[in-house]
Amino acid sequence: MKFQNKGSMKKNIWLIALLAPMVLMLSCNGGFKTSERGLVYRFTQGEPLKKPYGPHHFMLLNHMLIGPDGDTLENSFKSDTLEELPYPLQPNNELLEALMMMGTGTEVEVKISTDSLKQKIGGSPLIGLLAAGKEARFIIRVDKVLSAEDYDAYRNQKFLNRIMAENKMIDDFASKNMVKGLADGGWLLDSTKMIKYRIKRANGFYDIEQRRLENAPALKSAKAATFHCEVFNIDGTLLVNSSMEGRMYKAEKVGVDPFESALAIYDVKCLNILPFYLNEGEEGEFLVTSSNGYGNRGRIGVPAYAPLRVVIKSVKPE
Repeated sequence: MKFQNKGSMKKNIWLIALLAPMVLMLSCNGGFKTSERGLVYRFTQGEPLKKPYGPHHFMLLNHMLIGPDGDTLENSFKSDTLEELPYPLQPNNELLEALMMMGTGTEVEVKISTDSLKQKIGGSPLIGLLAAGKEARFIIRVDKVLSAEDYDAYRNQKFLNRIMAENKMIDDFASKNMVKGLADGGWLLDSTKMIKYRIKRANGFYDIEQRRLENAPALKSAKAATFHCEVFNIDGTLLVNSSMEGRMYKAEKVGVDPFESALAIYDVKCLNILPFYLNEGEEGEFLVTSSNGYGNRGRIGVPAYAPLRVVIKSVKPE
């Protein structure tokens, strides 16, 4: 049996004594590290980049913001789309510094003070209510880092997929809501504006002869039009009802074509435009994609990229 000499044993004991506090500190800190700039972080998936990407790159990611009490303040992981960010070139704050360390398939957890958080994301009411001097956490997961060329291809495919999904919801609704005895259930399609519609004349019959949206507005000489409207999610959830609000809406335009020159008064874009395509006494029913609705942001009760059903009636030109 071989024994270490006393000098070697003393050296090992000294090394253990030196490293023990460091090991204890790492275990207590949960594996978090602190960068030279003061970023407190740990990688929970993958490793930090040895060299940051250069310009003309884009990141596809999700993030979660957890408050000091462990409550979730933001969570994009629940979204069906990834967030898109240009790859940062300068570590101007903690989050940008963390992102510059991340590549495809990595996940990082960042500690950040509530004071710093309020300065960076001051517009959020939940963040504004956080107590000062506390600690919050960001969890960021990068799905991919793409070159400019690959990012363009990704965006184009995403746009195509989204349009196809919205149009399928519109087509499904139209097929379930047909007017008997009319070709295609009375629905007409303007393929350039991606709007499906049908218009009931003042006499109660549907207009299937004129393609309203492809032609000049019926109220082309009017500068404004008042109207009543109802707006629904495509699943039938009522979002807007002017009659219940006890008022008429008003659309205004500054040129001949309202699609080009309507004033953006209402969040639902088409409410600023479609009233000009109806004569007095007519009622229009329009199935519109999100580009003519609440867009890519949605609102309370309306997800991003949501198609809508819009009913417009009682139009009066001014």
